[in-house]
Amino acid sequence: MSQHRELVAIMFTDIEGYTSLMQNDEKEAILIRKKHRKIFDACTNKHKGELIQYFGDGTLSTFRSSVEAIKCGIEMQLAFQEEPSIPVRIGVHVGDVIRTEADIIGDAVNIASRIESLAVAGSILISDKVNDQIRNQKYLSTQYIDAVDFKNVNKVIPVFAITNQGLVVPEKHTLKGKTKPNDSEVYKSYRKKSFYVLGLLTLIILFLAYFMMQNSGVEIKEPTLAVLPFNNMNNDNKSNVFTDGITEDIITHLSKIQHLQVISRASAMHYKNSDKSIQEIAKELDVNYILEGSVRVNNNQVRINANLVDAANNKNLWADNYDNDLVQIFKIQNDVSRDIANALKITLSDREESRLSNEPTNNPEAYTAFKEGQVYLHQGGGKVEELKKAEGLFKKAINLDPQFCRAYVGVAETYLEYIFWGRESPKKMLELASTPALKALAINSNDGGTFGVLGAISYYKYEKETALLYLKKAIEINPSYVSAYNKLGWIYSFDGDLERMEENFNMVQKLDPLSSKYIGDMGQAYYYLREFQKSIDKMNESLKKFPNDNMLLWMKASNLSGLGRYQEAIDIYTSRSVASNTNWMLGYCYGMVGETEKAKEILNYQLNKNKMVYVPPVMIATIYMGLGDFDNALTWLEKDYEVGGQGLFFWGLKQDIKFDPVKNHPRFQALMSKIP
Repeated sequence: MSQHRELVAIMFTDIEGYTSLMQNDEKEAILIRKKHRKIFDACTNKHKGELIQYFGDGTLSTFRSSVEAIKCGIEMQLAFQEEPSIPVRIGVHVGDVIRTEADIIGDAVNIASRIESLAVAGSILISDKVNDQIRNQKYLSTQYIDAVDFKNVNKVIPVFAITNQGLVVPEKHTLKGKTKPNDSEVYKSYRKKSFYVLGLLTLIILFLAYFMMQNSGVEIKEPTLAVLPFNNMNNDNKSNVFTDGITEDIITHLSKIQHLQVISRASAMHYKNSDKSIQEIAKELDVNYILEGSVRVNNNQVRINANLVDAANNKNLWADNYDNDLVQIFKIQNDVSRDIANALKITLSDREESRLSNEPTNNPEAYTAFKEGQVYLHQGGGKVEELKKAEGLFKKAINLDPQFCRAYVGVAETYLEYIFWGRESPKKMLELASTPALKALAINSNDGGTFGVLGAISYYKYEKETALLYLKKAIEINPSYVSAYNKLGWIYSFDGDLERMEENFNMVQKLDPLSSKYIGDMGQAYYYLREFQKSIDKMNESLKKFPNDNMLLWMKASNLSGLGRYQEAIDIYTSRSVASNTNWMLGYCYGMVGETEKAKEILNYQLNKNKMVYVPPVMIATIYMGLGDFDNALTWLEKDYEVGGQGLFFWGLKQDIKFDPVKNHPRFQALMSKIP
């Protein structure tokens, strides 16, 4: 039997509830099917499609392009709505198929079938690949629905709906297709039956562990590791970026190992060119192992030396050299990670082995552009010129290797930085960030960074449950993922859950102990929980370690304002080395102590600035609150919602003491009702 491969758009359709209709009214069911086939045949022929198979109330067909398939689907759905209406579901995917004399087969066919099973009557659901191909067609509009884990499909598929007039766009929570169960009834039954047995075993294990520790005098600890910046043996700037990239990637690789806590890149980089001893660094970072090394590049060859040290006794546990050409750099990183796990007597699971083996790109130029992009992204000051450079370099990496998952994540993370620093409208940047994030998911559904950035996007969109799922998945893949713990801490603070907030922020500070930004985040979370003194104490303690840090000073002043100690807050705001006379919270405090003219000066500064660049409207609303101008404050809060809110500040409005005077105002209540 002859067969050949071809790339086609695949469409599945079926009539919702047809089996039940056939049982209740066979004559009516036959008439509906006849109308369905008449419309289907006419539209398919018009758009140069090919019927592959009728099966009962359903069809399988192919088209030469995604655009033709979607145009055909829209025309069919509109015709099906004419009386007597027919409740038809349509799903479309594009991919490589094997064509035989009577059929088509392949993974793409299975995916198209699964997408159609997820649809509802009157809708057209499509895969991300179809969405990519029709994005530039101005007369076709789409909406992202969800990333779906289908049965018998080995990757997560981002699913979109066609939103042209007359079509139904399903809500995410209504989807009930052929997906993998999150928590099957079988598992629930097993879990219930085994609860008491597991509880008894847990008590026995705890007793034995306690007994062993009491009698051995040995404290059992999960290994904690810091990877110090590797030395650049070439001593040139270009190699310096490459060497720092090697350090960062080894940290990323090691972070995928479940039973190993790895200090973040940000804290580790504090020790670049440091004269401190291994034991001093280990004490400051509170780790028991240190990995150090060097990198030398010669033409297209790279040599990495790595040395693992037990910090408690300054004893070398393991050392090795790795030589290979540049295109094999990821293999070297994988080998280093496995060898360290062996040295620490950590047994890697099959899943961990698989994650470590994943090579993000085989294009050295794409890798170099990506690493240069990360340099600008990690500057951490939110400067627009740096973010633009990062975005350009990540996109360059994508052009060199369109399957480079991490580069898409880099683009999405860059757009989210605009939101964090208040540089652009959140609504605009979230739309931009979603496309590369979903593309990354389609390329690799087993990447922690992808789920981390999807979780951050959901967080900024106020999609709490979705954000929790994505962030927990990111941590499952990468147990040392600092940013995911940080976002979880924020979500729990907005829930008023002090215990879980502290649990996650404490984990952040354990993994990134030298980041004043994250300490400041915890201080702001305490603010929303109205634990003002707790936050002030935390800031005072941290300021001993980071004197004159602007973030920590800002946070201390913010919490002083929460206690009504406005003059103390003013003194701190005006002592900072940045924005000492123009800060929006300073304007609020001036208003609260009756220094109206100073408050208005800052208000006018922010209003004029807003005419030239984006200023988060909630900041202007805050100054109006200090001035007691509640109508204008509410107007600017409403503007903030229109542009997508700023996530952190907007979620906190329900608990923010500054807005207590308007909490019962109908406009404020209406605004809060829009936030889940």
